[in-house]
Formats: sequence, structure tokens, C-alpha cells
Amino acid sequence: ELGIEVKLFAAQTLRNKIISDFSELGEPGALQLRDSVVNHLRNARSGPQPLITQLCLALADLAVQLGAWTDPFGDMARSFLSDPESVSCLLEFLAVLPEEIESERILLPTDFFRQRATELLTQRVGDLIQLLVQCLQQPDLKADAHTRVLVCFTSWLRYGEITLMMIQNTPLTELAFAALKADDDAVFETAVDAICGILGETRIDHDDDPEDARVKSASVEQQLVPQLNAVAAQMRADPLVAEGNEERIRGYCRVLTEAGEAWAQRIVLNIAAFETTVSALVDCMRLDSLEVIGMMFEFWAVLADNTMESTVPCDPARRTLAA
Repeated sequence: ELGIEVKLFAAQTLRNKIISDFSELGEPGALQLRDSVVNHLRNARSGPQPLITQLCLALADLAVQLGAWTDPFGDMARSFLSDPESVSCLLEFLAVLPEEIESERILLPTDFFRQRATELLTQRVGDLIQLLVQCLQQPDLKADAHTRVLVCFTSWLRYGEITLMMIQNTPLTELAFAALKADDDAVFETAVDAICGILGETRIDHDDDPEDARVKSASVEQQLVPQLNAVAAQMRADPLVAEGNEERIRGYCRVLTEAGEAWAQRIVLNIAAFETTVSALVDCMRLDSLEVIGMMFEFWAVLADNTMESTVPCDPARRTLAA
């Protein structure tokens, strides 16, 4: 039995060869290699995690380059979703897939790249949401499965494939805010990334159709404002913030700043509804962190611009908000 160091080195070497020498494999050889790596991943399902990650990266790099692999999403789901011990392998593969599509190490013709990105991500995002929700509803999964779901969700959200419309009736937003209460720093940071991605989707876009605009407004008013108010209270009560923990301070302030920037126009037009959020942003400025002060410059500038645009033109000393 080989040690973990040898296995990890072999998986890393294999991945590097897939990236650098893919053209030498040929289609039959690449398909055989895919099947072999899938078997190795199945055997490694109990860990350790670094080995699972390297094998998933190798499979993702194959999926990006191998057009003959017509349905990586479906094939991997069929191979790993039915076994509770293997679901984390599937989630890891799906989490790294968007990152590998964007990888600068893989050079593809532009047309093939666009086609592959559409096939692997855009056409599968609805299936991904269903799969993530299904995983959350399975009681027999590993203890870290919810964290893996959050990591996968955040990866696809960061790539830009997930919209508010897709997740409005799912537990994924609640999952992200719940994870913000985790003691584990890695889970906390993942939750921050996920929440910032969700908040970014609420920005007012003049190209939004009426239904998109309605969903955004409803999501902000009915769900996200109350959750941000809870985050503000959590930040004020967190002993790690009081102790000056930079990671916690940065995380909370990133969430609140993203909300402020996304909602600046709404804040100006209805300050009462966002009073708690604005108060929390002021509290962020009081924290002993130069990084946070720099982080928040953009919000205050955007808020000032929106305030000026929404005022009645008159004597500057007597400006009032437009009705």
C-alpha cells in the first residue's frame, strides 16, 4: 500500500500531464484515462481531502478539454450521488470545474472554449441547484457535506452562472448565512464569499426585465435585509471582533460593504428600511482596521453619488430628497 505522499505526488503529476500533454493522449486514450481516474477517485472517497481534490482537478481538466466526454455532470452524478460516502467527491469535482474552465494553464481555441463552458456550466446550472438542494435534504451524508455544498455553490456563484431567480425558493441562501456563525475560519470565509456573491446579484440593473427586478426587490426587502440586520448584531456581539481578529473583522465588513454598494440607490430612496445596515457600516468604520477603512471608500462614494442624483435641484444648502 502506497503512502499518502506518494499518492498525492502521483495525482499532481497526472494532473500536470493532462494539462501540458493532453494532445498526446488521443481521444480513446483520454477516455480510458478518465475511467481510470474516476475509479481512483471512488477508491479515495474516504480521504484524505488533498488527494480527492487533486483527482477532481485532474478530472475537471479532462472534462474541459475532452469534447468526446459529452456529459461530465451527468456521468459524475450517476457514479457518485447514490453512495453517501462518495457525494463529497462529486461536490468537490463540481466545485473545481468552474475554476478549471477559467484556468489560464489550459489553452483552448476560443470557439471550443465557449462551447465547452456552455455545455459544462450554463446548460447545467439548473441541474446543479437541484443537486445541491437534494444533498441538503439527505440525512445520511457525511458531517461535512453541507460545507461541501456551500463551497460548490459559491464556486458557481462566483463564475456568474447562478442568479437570484434560480435560488429564491431554495435553502441555499439560508445555508450561507447559517455558515457565517461557524467557528471554523475556512467555513466562515466560504460563507462570506457566498453571501457577497448573493448580494452582488441584487444590484439594480437597468437591463433587468420586470420579473428579475421584482425578484431582486422582494429578495432584498423580505429576506436579505432581516438577515443583514442579524449579521450586524452578530458582528457587534462576536468576541473575536472585540479582540481585534482581522479575519472576522474583514469578513463581516466585506458582507456589509457589499450590501451597501449593491443597495446604495435603495438606501437613498428609503433610508428607514436600511437604517440598521447603514448603522452597521458606520460601526465598521469605527473598528481599528485600516484595511476596512480602505474597503469602504467605494461604498461611501457610491452613496454620495446616489444622494446627489436623487436630490431636488435647488440651493445646495437646502437640498432635500426628491419625492
